[in-house]
Amino acid sequence: MTTTAYQFRNAPAQLGPLQQVLDPITRHDLAKIPIRPGWRALDIGAGAGSITRHLADTVGPTGGVIAVDLDTGLLDPTNIIDVYRRDLRDGLDLPITPGSLDLIHARCVLEHLANRTDLLKQMIALLRPGGWLAVGEIVYSPTVIHRAPATDDRDLIHRVIHAILDTLSDGGTDLDWGNHIHAHLLDAGMTHVHSHTRADTWTGGGPGCLLLADNAHQLHDRLLPIADLDEADLTRFGELMTDPTVSLRGYQFTSTLARKPE
Repeated sequence: MTTTAYQFRNAPAQLGPLQQVLDPITRHDLAKIPIRPGWRALDIGAGAGSITRHLADTVGPTGGVIAVDLDTGLLDPTNIIDVYRRDLRDGLDLPITPGSLDLIHARCVLEHLANRTDLLKQMIALLRPGGWLAVGEIVYSPTVIHRAPATDDRDLIHRVIHAILDTLSDGGTDLDWGNHIHAHLLDAGMTHVHSHTRADTWTGGGPGCLLLADNAHQLHDRLLPIADLDEADLTRFGELMTDPTVSLRGYQFTSTLARKPE
C-alpha cells in the first residue's frame, strides 16, 4: 500500500543527526541569498527548528519567520517566529497574503508528498516579485562503502541502506524529485535557478551514520521482509553505524535556489 506522508517521526534521534548533516549545506545555500533585516520568511517542514532559528537571527527583530510542520512539538514560537501545525497534503493553508514573502525554505519535505508539484506552485505564488526559494531533497544514489570491518559487514551495510531507500520509495517518497525541481522552476518562469548535488563521507559514530541507524530503527518492521534481512542483521547494522572504522558515502542531497521575477 502506498502512502503519501512523511515516513519518519520528528524525534531528536532522527532530527538531531539530520540537522548536523544538512544544516551546513543549507546555511551555505542561504548565504548566497541577500537576506536583509526585516524580511518575511517561511520555513516549510521546520522539524526541530534549527533553520527557523537561523532565519530568525538573520531577519532580525523587524522581520518574521513562519515555521510549518505536521508535528510542531519541537518548535517554539517567539516574537519573531510564528508556528503553525499543518498537514501539507491539504495544501499551504496559511494566513499569508500571496506575493508577500521574501524567502521560502523547504528541506526534505516535498519528496514525501504526492501533491508536491501543486505545493511548489503555491510556494511560488506566496513569494513577492524578487523573492527567493530554497529547496533541498535527498535523492537516490548507489551506496559506496569505503571501509567496513569484514566483507559480510560491507554487504550488510549495502543491503540495509538500499532497503531503507526502497522502503521509502514504496511508501510514496519520490527519491528522484530533487533532480526534477530545477526544471519545474524553469518552467514556472523562475530566474537565477541553480542546483548543486553533494554526498559526503560518513564515519561510524558520526551524525550521518547515526541518522542511518535511526532510519533503520524507525522503519524496522518494514525492512525485515526486504533484502532477506532479519533481527540479527538490523542489530549488527546498528552496531556498525557506531563503529569508527566504518566509512561510507552518505545520502545524496540536491539543493536548488531560484528567484521570482521582479
